[in-house]
Amino acid sequence: MTETPACKNCSTPLSGKFCNYCGEKVYTEKDRSVLHLLSEGMHFITHFEGTFFNTLRAIFTTPGKFSLDYCNGIRKKYFKPIAFFLMLVILYLLFPIFQGLNMSLYEHARHSFYGHYAMSKAVKVMQIQHFTDAQLSEIFQHASEKISKFLLFIIIPVMALFSWLLSFTKRKYFYDNFVFSIEAVSFFILWGFLILPMLLKILHRIFPSFPDISDLQTLIPFISIFTLYLIIASKRFFKFKWWYSVLYSLVFTLVLTMFIQYIYKFILFFITIRLI
Repeated sequence: MTETPACKNCSTPLSGKFCNYCGEKVYTEKDRSVLHLLSEGMHFITHFEGTFFNTLRAIFTTPGKFSLDYCNGIRKKYFKPIAFFLMLVILYLLFPIFQGLNMSLYEHARHSFYGHYAMSKAVKVMQIQHFTDAQLSEIFQHASEKISKFLLFIIIPVMALFSWLLSFTKRKYFYDNFVFSIEAVSFFILWGFLILPMLLKILHRIFPSFPDISDLQTLIPFISIFTLYLIIASKRFFKFKWWYSVLYSLVFTLVLTMFIQYIYKFILFFITIRLI
C-alpha cells in the first residue's frame, strides 16, 4: 500500500499540488532547478510591476476605486494597501531633496505650538553634548530625515478613526475606513511631497527666471487638489450625497492638516531630539 505523502510544512496528508491546510506548494525535482528559481524571480518582478502600477493608476485616474474594489473583495490586480504605502515611504526615502514633512531644528524652534519647548530642549542638548548650534542642527537634520518618513505610518490609524466617525451612518467597518485612509494619505504624499515639488523643480530648470514660490503659495494648490480628490473618492467609496462629500472632505483635510502641523511634527521633534 502506497503511503500518502504529507506536507513538509504542517504534516497534513496531501491530495494535490498544494496543501489544503497551510497552502504550501508540493515541490518536485523540476522545482529544484536554477531555471525554476529564475522564473520565480521573473514572476515576482512582473507581478510586482503589474499590481503596483495598477494600484497607482487606479488612485490617480479613478479616486476611491482602489478602496472600493479592495473592500469588496476585488484584490488580485492590486497591491496590498499596507505594502503599497510602505513602497511610497521607501520611494520618499529615495528623494531626500524633497523636504516634505521633515523640518529643520530652526523651524521646530519657531513653531507656534511647541517652539518654546523645542528651543529649551535644543539648548539643553547643546549644553550636555557640547555641540555648537550648527553641529546640533546638522545632526538633527540627518536623524529627522529618516524618522519623519517612517512616522508617516501613525497618520493612517488617526485618519481612519476620523473617517469612521464622519461616515458612521454608512455602517462601514473600521477596516474599510483604514483602507480608504491609506488611499487618501497615499495620494496626499504622492501629490504634495513628490509630484508637486518635482513639477516646481522642472519649472525652475526650464525657466530660470520663474519666481520662487513661498510655502503658503505652494500650500494652496496642494490642499485644493487634495480636497478635490477626496470629494470624488469619498463620493465613490461611501456613496455620499455631493454636499456631504464636500463636507467630509473639508473636515478630513482640516483634521489631517492640523494633525500633521501640531501632533506629527511635535512627535517628530520629541523622538529626534531624544535620540541625539
